[in-house]
Amino acid sequence: MNIPDEEIDRLFRAANPSTTRADGLTAQAIAVRENIIRGTHAPARERQGWAWGRLAVAVTAIIAVVVIATNALAPTQQAVALTPPPLRFVNPQPLAAVVQEAQEHLESGASVEQERSVSSLVWGWDIDLAKKRVESVPQIVTFEWSPETGSRSTIVAGEPFWPDGVRPEGIEPSPYQPGETITELVTAPEDLKIPADVVSLRDGSRESVERALISLGATASASSGEILVVIGRLLSYWTLTDEQHAVLIDRLIDAGSVAVLGESTDRLGRGVVGLRVSDPTTTYQDTVLISRDTGRIVGIENELTVAQDFIPAGVVGYTLWDIG
Repeated sequence: MNIPDEEIDRLFRAANPSTTRADGLTAQAIAVRENIIRGTHAPARERQGWAWGRLAVAVTAIIAVVVIATNALAPTQQAVALTPPPLRFVNPQPLAAVVQEAQEHLESGASVEQERSVSSLVWGWDIDLAKKRVESVPQIVTFEWSPETGSRSTIVAGEPFWPDGVRPEGIEPSPYQPGETITELVTAPEDLKIPADVVSLRDGSRESVERALISLGATASASSGEILVVIGRLLSYWTLTDEQHAVLIDRLIDAGSVAVLGESTDRLGRGVVGLRVSDPTTTYQDTVLISRDTGRIVGIENELTVAQDFIPAGVVGYTLWDIG
């Protein structure tokens, strides 16, 4: 994995963003930093086959830093121990039945209001080169925004992924208590870079949702994997209504090559159905998690299928929504 020095510097800065206001930075730098915090940044490196633009980009970008640090600090460490186990799926049903059940839940469930506020649970890394420490820290990311007032991103420590006594060698206990604020970032309105069709999204029509997806990178010929990446970007800006989730599921299925993995329990203990999407241009595979109770898209998991340098094959990131 050959990464230019300036890219390494950028990743280190992204892994430990400033907690102060964004004064003094360029608008582009603020937008990149904001997107890294939210997991929506998609640098050009993705077009070269690397996974920087995947849904777990905030995780994988920091993983790259961890890999560099691990290589320098502990060359003999087994990186495979640093990835969480994949979800187990059972009882796969026909795709049409899964979609129909989700749509029925979305039509009959309690209404969810559309909000310019998103809370998600992500799996991420935290490193401290000075102390030679590598940690795995589940984080709750809250992003609130308004064209008039700008945005605020807050990252709060979640429950430790590995409790005391079962942490892999080389993983230190988190210095943060669950619920403790790790970082906070405020962006001024003039530096808030959100596509106009995303800002103006107000209804659940196929046309409105499609315009928002197109503005975030969806194309008519996009694979289901590429559509899922774009859906994840949209869900990083808005908490959407059930009607809008129904459109997103239809759009994903329309892209083709979606396979049912079966039923599982996600990392918050919720019943879900997993759908595997297709993106033959990468060595990654993505799984979308649909709630068995509400029919809403409540998570995405990203797995590396072929080990790359010190990054082992397996789960490299996940994002969970509707976390309560």
